Amino acid sequence: FAGLGTTGLEVGIGERIGGAAGLRMSAEFLDLARDFERNGATYDTRLKFSSFGVYGDYFLAGGFRVTAGALLGTRKASGDAVATNGTITINGTSYPAAGESVAAEAKFPSAAPYLGIGWGHHQPASGMNFYVDLGVVIGKADAKLTPSAGILAAAGAANIAAEQANLQESVDKLKAYPALKIGFGYKF
Repeated sequence: FAGLGTTGLEVGIGERIGGAAGLRMSAEFLDLARDFERNGATYDTRLKFSSFGVYGDYFLAGGFRVTAGALLGTRKASGDAVATNGTITINGTSYPAAGESVAAEAKFPSAAPYLGIGWGHHQPASGMNFYVDLGVVIGKADAKLTPSAGILAAAGAANIAAEQANLQESVDKLKAYPALKIGFGYKF
């Protein structure tokens, strides 16, 4: 099977293991980048996933199923902010920072449980089939803030630590990553 979703491009194999149960394995890749300007800074952001998924399916009726599994690998969001108006704000205070930058990264656990529901991966006869998955990858990310030397000197370690704590608090609000996938498979 192969598909697309919020966890990226997915390719995998699956097998019914008897009755109402099935097992699937997939590789999932996502690499999205976006550059934008806001509040006097240029941002370069990236969302990058490279995961191996292992899933157990239980078919309730026809192709409708519940799924439990895990994603193993790297999932992170990162970004760099470069001051373009001569200042950058750290912990509520603006500092002179022409050409200076601050990098931020939120890295999700390398092993995370998955829970979901879906349709598909059940076709009894050979041929093409369709699938859809709706679920969540559970796990909070760890955030890290890395300022350039000029920002660190101007703001001080205590303000950088306070800004990193604010970033971690924001990231902690996302306790699960939504997973929506659609695609096609072929049964041999």
